[in-house]
Amino acid sequence: MDGLRTVFRGGEGAADLMADLFAVDGVYETMFALPGMPTRFQGRDVIRAHLRTRLGGAAAVLDTREAHLTTYPGADPELLVISVELVGFSHGTDSDFRVNSSLGVLRIRDDEIVTYHDYPNAIGGSAAAGSLDKLGNLLIHCAGQQPGS
Repeated sequence: MDGLRTVFRGGEGAADLMADLFAVDGVYETMFALPGMPTRFQGRDVIRAHLRTRLGGAAAVLDTREAHLTTYPGADPELLVISVELVGFSHGTDSDFRVNSSLGVLRIRDDEIVTYHDYPNAIGGSAAAGSLDKLGNLLIHCAGQQPGS
């Protein structure tokens, strides 16, 4: 859990640290991706490349100072559910932020993440970053691309 806490605080090397927590053939899935965006990333190197882009963009705007992880173990010892709250300073809003950033459902085997289903809070993250207008415009654009629109 300390490795995950460090990852969620962000900073240099966070993407590599996160990728290294995965099994070589591990799978990371973003369950609520926008239409047209990739949702599944398999293998450490593919996950690493994705996370470098994703975390690098967030780190440019959000200075995350604290990451609070709450764990919800299940009856299955390989299954772990986590909720993540981030606290820090947003350069996008020029103010402090506190956001429940995501829920994760992880399968861990032999101390490695085999699967990670990520349920991110896009609205909360965009509000913290000061980019709700961009998210809204993107959603409007995506809705116009859907059949029957």
